[in-house]
Amino acid sequence: MASFLYVKKGKNIIHKEKIKVKRKDKIMEIKRNNKLFKKILAIFLTILMIATTIPLNVFAASMPTTTITSVKAQSKAFTVKWKKKSGITGYQIQYSTNSKFKKGNKSIKIKNAKTISKKITKLKAAKKYYVRIRTYKGKKYSKWSKVKSIKTPKESKCTKDNIQKETHCTNNNNHSIKCGNMGRWFNSRDEVDNYWVQVDNNYAKQYLDGTITFEEYHKKSPGGYECWSCSYCGKWTGNFKYN
Repeated sequence: MASFLYVKKGKNIIHKEKIKVKRKDKIMEIKRNNKLFKKILAIFLTILMIATTIPLNVFAASMPTTTITSVKAQSKAFTVKWKKKSGITGYQIQYSTNSKFKKGNKSIKIKNAKTISKKITKLKAAKKYYVRIRTYKGKKYSKWSKVKSIKTPKESKCTKDNIQKETHCTNNNNHSIKCGNMGRWFNSRDEVDNYWVQVDNNYAKQYLDGTITFEEYHKKSPGGYECWSCSYCGKWTGNFKYN
C-alpha cells in the first residue's frame, strides 16, 4: 500500500500527486492483465470443450484400411466381400439407400478379423444400395473404404419352387397327376401295396363272417391295382382293378 507525505510546501504536494498517478496506472495495468487472463482462459476452455467432444475414431489415422472386393446382388439381399487385414479387432459395414450416407444408414459389426464376407438380408427388392466398410480396434476406427453400389433384383411373383409349394400337393386334386380310385396318396409304393392287401383282407373277413356273400366279396374286393407317383412331391396313388 502506497504512503503519502502531506506537507505544506509545493514540491511535496507535487510529489504526492505523482505518487497518486503512479498508483492509478498500476491499478489500470492490473485490470488490463486480468482482462487478458480471462480472455486466454476462455479460449483455453473453449478448445478443451471442443477436444473432449471429438470422437476418438477421428484420430485413427494409423488404423489399416480395407477395400471392398465385390458386391453380389441377391433376392432382397446382397453379399459383400473385402480384403482381410491384420492387427485389428474386426470390421464395420455400413449401407444405405442414400449415396452420401446422410440418412437411413444401417451398420453391422464383424467381430472376427478373419471374416472377409457378409450377406446383408431383409432389404427391399429393386432398390439401389450403397455400401462401405472400415476396420476397428477397440474404440479406434479407420477411414471408410470407397463406396460401392448394388441394386437388388425385382421380386419375382412366382418361381417354380413357389408354385409347387403354394398351388400343388395341398390336396388330392392338385398333384402333377390325377388321384386314382383309391382316393388317397401314399408316401411310398409299399404303402400302396399294403393298402390293397388291407382292403382285400377286410372283404375276405366279411365273407367269412357271413356279412357278405361270395359273389359280393368277388365283386367288391379288388383283384389287383395299378399305381403312379407325383412328380412334384413324390407321393403315390393308384387304381384298384376289379374282376
